[in-house]
Amino acid sequence: MADTLSEIGERIHRKSHEYFVFDFSRREQEKWNMFYGATDALLDAGTAAASYSRAIAHDKGINLLVCYGFLQALYVQQDAVQILSRSVGLDWRPDEDGRLKEIRDARNRITGHPARAGEKQKPPRPSSAIIPYGDITQRGFRGHVYYEDGVEDIDIDVPSFLRDNEKHLAIQMKKIEKKMDKDEREFRKDQSTRPLSACFENNFSYLLRRLHCNLSDRGRVVQAQSHAQMMRKTISSLQEELTERGFQAELISLHLGRIFRGLDLLERIMSKGSSTKDKQYEFDLLYDGVENNIKMLKQIVSEFDEKLRSTVP
Repeated sequence: MADTLSEIGERIHRKSHEYFVFDFSRREQEKWNMFYGATDALLDAGTAAASYSRAIAHDKGINLLVCYGFLQALYVQQDAVQILSRSVGLDWRPDEDGRLKEIRDARNRITGHPARAGEKQKPPRPSSAIIPYGDITQRGFRGHVYYEDGVEDIDIDVPSFLRDNEKHLAIQMKKIEKKMDKDEREFRKDQSTRPLSACFENNFSYLLRRLHCNLSDRGRVVQAQSHAQMMRKTISSLQEELTERGFQAELISLHLGRIFRGLDLLERIMSKGSSTKDKQYEFDLLYDGVENNIKMLKQIVSEFDEKLRSTVP
């Protein structure tokens, strides 16, 4: 059984949050504001259109409004898929699909822009239209379209219009999802060749262990000061690489900030030369904080590397 439009839409929305290539730091803000607006509009318009039969009442004015709203909702769905297509770099227009164009033209002629709907025809064919009260049922309605040279009836069978609109849009949505998968697959393939956790290899663990010292042992304090500088250089390099490659998660920034501040405070204590018990306690607590934040940073970076090596679902 083919995926429904809503099912594909939910997957696309989820993947836009899970895929590296669509991370906030790598995307154009204006483009992705429209992307997320379109995913919401697609869902909302579908819900509205599916409510047609339940919305029909005994009030003629309400029924007319429901008819106008139904066709407009289908039009909004089509436009939303066009925006999503553009956002991932696909050039697609609803008019390229014959059935979608029929639905689009029906909306334009009956409830959209009748006088402008035929502007591109040769010769141009402007129109006006009405929806007779008596032709409105829970299953659909009829539009009378008036041209300069005659009249045309357009029957709107709501179940088939709704089904066909979503069925044909689902075809394009699958292409959008496929393009997203392709972009993410290529991104992971490229990025996985340069593991982020490589900066923690070699002697980093040794440097971290040797950062802790007894403040009364001046020889060890001098060594720890040197280790702090080397650690700072390593963490700074990691920070630059994360920024350059677009891995700028808020949690990473939090741990990096704490680590740098912790190293500052540890170096300040070591430079003072005090070795009192209280100062040693302070030093120990600060060291534990730096060690813990480095541990959490390493875990996040390791998870990034693991995800980059994983297969796109």
